[in-house]
Amino acid sequence: MTPDESHPLTTLTVTLHDSREALGRIVSALRPVPVRELTYAVRAPARATAEVVVSTSDAARARRRLDRVVAVLTVIESDTRPVPVR
Repeated sequence: MTPDESHPLTTLTVTLHDSREALGRIVSALRPVPVRELTYAVRAPARATAEVVVSTSDAARARRRLDRVVAVLTVIESDTRPVPVR
């Protein structure tokens, strides 16, 4: 079993109102959760998308914490599977 198979990952896609404080609020909310990867991109005026990759075992806790962030509109959860190398 490879390390990726023993520790499945989940991606949380967060849509939120963009502001100077938005990214800091996300980071602060996720401080107690081990985050594997975090990206933040402004998609439209005053809208942003953050993608947070966490262990599947931490996904529910991370989602609950993100749902309470002031600027967050939606949180969508999806499995992250490793891409096979050929």
